[in-house]
Amino acid sequence: MTIRAVATDIDGTFLTNSRDYDRALFRQVYQKMAARGIRFIVASGNQYYFLRSLFPAEAEQLAFVAENGVLTIDRGKELHCGRLTPENALAVWQYVAQLPGVHGVICGRKSAYVMKDAPQGFKRGMRQFYTRVREISTFADIQDDLIFKFALTVPPTQLREISHAIDTRFAGIIRATASGYGAIDLIIPGMDKSYGLKLLLNRWGLDPAELVAFGDGENDLEMFELAGTSYAMGNAPANVQRAASQVIGTNDDQAVLHQLTQILEQ
Repeated sequence: MTIRAVATDIDGTFLTNSRDYDRALFRQVYQKMAARGIRFIVASGNQYYFLRSLFPAEAEQLAFVAENGVLTIDRGKELHCGRLTPENALAVWQYVAQLPGVHGVICGRKSAYVMKDAPQGFKRGMRQFYTRVREISTFADIQDDLIFKFALTVPPTQLREISHAIDTRFAGIIRATASGYGAIDLIIPGMDKSYGLKLLLNRWGLDPAELVAFGDGENDLEMFELAGTSYAMGNAPANVQRAASQVIGTNDDQAVLHQLTQILEQ
């Protein structure tokens, strides 16, 4: 197996359920990867600033496909950032904000935004995924030229129904993708994780066959389709496991790092 790049999802994949990872083991793995010229890509629906904070010593040397593919950064250089028109961003928010039991985060280049009157439990939970957060009273309070994603929590039993309704109403403008744990990300069509990965591979002159990908959610399926080899976590849904080349242990097992250790020993 010729590997030149590794892309991994974060929540439910790289991080344990306590939202940490074996940092000593990662340093060992990363040093071996760097010595062989293998690129490490963090590919996640999470905010770029949060993802950077997970790798304080290595962040400037890593590539990030953040916000589910809409923002791609290679070693500190921004390669691409998508954008919704202000009119479309407002229309989407006005629609989702009136859905019963649905709460959301408005994701922009400068910050993430949450309504001041959102439930406290929701606001506490979302701060696990965003390090730059501003509370606003209305959508008009946002001072950000780039709004590119919405992250929603929805009643789990209505996830498919709500996703379908949004896809139908805003076809060509926004697309719903399940990110796991009763959450939906609304992303710009075509700007999924594979979009950002293709930008990086082209920049580095690499073939997708040389890419290994790890993931656990439906928002990883395009990444699996692109990569030469894909690994689904043991905690992933059945359809995600079926889409992967192989199923490995769970995120709590630190299966990504252990699988990489095995690969690097071959």
